[in-house]
Amino acid sequence: MIMSELEHQLLAEMVEWYRLQRHDFFNHWQVVMGNIQLQKPEKALDYIREVIRPQEEQKIGQISVPVLSAILLSWIIHLRQLNITTSLSFPDAMRLEDFWQDHWQKEYGESLFGYTRECLEKVQQYNGLPDLNSEVYLFEENEGFSCQFILEDEEKVLFEKMSYFGIQGE
Repeated sequence: MIMSELEHQLLAEMVEWYRLQRHDFFNHWQVVMGNIQLQKPEKALDYIREVIRPQEEQKIGQISVPVLSAILLSWIIHLRQLNITTSLSFPDAMRLEDFWQDHWQKEYGESLFGYTRECLEKVQQYNGLPDLNSEVYLFEENEGFSCQFILEDEEKVLFEKMSYFGIQGE
């Protein structure tokens, strides 16, 4: 089996995210252990509850197309590293493997990856602004899907982009 350039890029990013996650895990573990050693079990429990709250990454795991999941995961993590809180929404049908048999083709991966990188590039100009939030929406389309990205602060939309991934003209 030969991996594409995109798959190599995504694999390299996933390994890097794993390293970061492992580092974060040990930092969290030290905080919990420190609170226990200081005889503050309630503080340790509060910290654990905060750390394990549901994250958008868990939603991505419900999508059965590995390349699509990896692209979305990479995007969400890049945004988090820029201190941008991100929400991800998609229809329940996208959780089903059958859905993607009719709505995904390998070529969409390159296009979606480019779209996410373009959005990340635009977001860089707002880096450092406080209270940035983003929303990622996936929509079902005839023989494909669309993706909408919205970046906003507390007052207004700063950037918005929507793109269609599917068979053109259908």
